[in-house]
Amino acid sequence: MPPKSHRSPMGQFPAVGSNKIKKRIRDIERLLARKRDSLPDTVIIEKERSLQALRHELDQAQLKQKVRKNAKKYHMVRFFERKKAMRKYKNALKNDADPEELYKRKVDLCYVVNFPKSEKYIALYPNQENDSLSTRERREAFRDTVVKQLQSGSLPVPLEDILKGKKLSEDGNGVTLENESLAELHEEPSQGRGEVEEVDEFFESV
Repeated sequence: MPPKSHRSPMGQFPAVGSNKIKKRIRDIERLLARKRDSLPDTVIIEKERSLQALRHELDQAQLKQKVRKNAKKYHMVRFFERKKAMRKYKNALKNDADPEELYKRKVDLCYVVNFPKSEKYIALYPNQENDSLSTRERREAFRDTVVKQLQSGSLPVPLEDILKGKKLSEDGNGVTLENESLAELHEEPSQGRGEVEEVDEFFESV
């Protein structure tokens, strides 16, 4: 939720596409650049608040676009990984696995469901031949975050809901890495060969 100072201006902007929001931002920026010296202070404050609101709206619109794109692109990978993780979890229960093994299976299941849609999905069960060091490090970073949120009960989709078949909501974004800014999260990271091919060759390892 945006800060209180954003709420009033936001009400005047209907939900629109990113390009229209960018145009509104440019229009206000040009107005302020040309006429700041002649505009009343109240108008300048109003326009600056409008800019803040529009920039927040643009961030949200771009995030939603990225979420939708990734949801479509990685749907099948996440679907099969969810099935595989659930199968491993149920087998651990059935075979009376030791607590450590069972907990690992719980974490795997929570990872698959709660991995952020704004990120390029990092397969939990990749083709090891193409699993780069940077991909492994990022996978472990997300897995560590899932562990902490599982322990604190703060996962977007908790384990008990996952076992009932629930998933992230359409706009739900899953877990966020600690100490990673929103801007960093939304960036398209440069991909090494292993990261690019991890999804493409995932089905060979399922």
